[in-house]
Amino acid sequence: MKSWLFAHQQLLSQQFNNATLPHAILISGVAGSGKLELAQWLVKLLTCKQPVQSVENKVVSRRGCGNCKSCLLLKSNTYPDHLNLVAEKHSLGVDEIRHANSFLQKTAYLGQFKTVLIEHAQTMTQAAMNALLKTLEEPSDNSVIILLTNDIEMLLPTIISRCRVLNIRPAVGEALVSQLKEQGIQRQTLNVGPRFLNNEAFVNLTQLPELTNEAINEAFQAFKDCYINYLCYQQGESQLLQYLLNNEHALRWLEQITVSLLRQHFLGSNDNEHKQTLNTQLLNNLYKVIINACKVIKSYTQANKQFVCEQLIMSMSDVVEQNQIEVNGYLSV
Repeated sequence: MKSWLFAHQQLLSQQFNNATLPHAILISGVAGSGKLELAQWLVKLLTCKQPVQSVENKVVSRRGCGNCKSCLLLKSNTYPDHLNLVAEKHSLGVDEIRHANSFLQKTAYLGQFKTVLIEHAQTMTQAAMNALLKTLEEPSDNSVIILLTNDIEMLLPTIISRCRVLNIRPAVGEALVSQLKEQGIQRQTLNVGPRFLNNEAFVNLTQLPELTNEAINEAFQAFKDCYINYLCYQQGESQLLQYLLNNEHALRWLEQITVSLLRQHFLGSNDNEHKQTLNTQLLNNLYKVIINACKVIKSYTQANKQFVCEQLIMSMSDVVEQNQIEVNGYLSV
């Protein structure tokens, strides 16, 4: 269990012991924050016939024993009183939520609780959210719904208000890197991971994939080189588009690198070779078009990603070309 999850684990353990566990729990946090790990621990606890006490980093909590019949069935994905919902394509539809509602209305076969885990809850359609809302308003006895999201703003306010919200917010900077090393996460990668930032004080959990996975870190470096080359020399446009279409991290990287370049500019740590080209006006204008594209993709689950990315590259090219004209005009004066 990640160290920053201990407090949530302890709180839920106490509520379990006191029979005050909420019927709906919404766990919010960026990718890699440990949402699924915390949710699976809770499901195992609710499933187990003989929960045991555990002590980790001086934090006392409860957990499933892992050996009883219920635990073994859950491990083999055949436990009848738990349902796991994951979007088959790009969204969770109303039929899946209605199935979950029906599942929760039935009496538990083996355990005390019926549990439903909804991963990527932000992908629910409007109809699906409305269907879930009815169950949240009138929950059945001994039922627990756990929702996971990395973008809580995409959920209906009425859904959020009917859940106990757990926000996972780990430390940042050197403290985060130190915690990751304590967890034994690929020390070699952690030592090189912060290379993609110019100031380790700004490391945060959104960079966890790069910090903990050497292959992703290398892909990030290649993407960064491609992006900088595109901005400075107007080369590699098609390659940049392919990154955006084929790498799940590329849009996040695009935003992250642009912000990092802006930060360098204000901190006075930017590359002198590209200081004139990578100016604040260019970076601010790029950031605006990148954010707009990200909003479209996030807001519309059925959005045509290729079309949005192609439009993004075109808009970025306009910004870069205009900046180049202004820079050349400035240098010629």
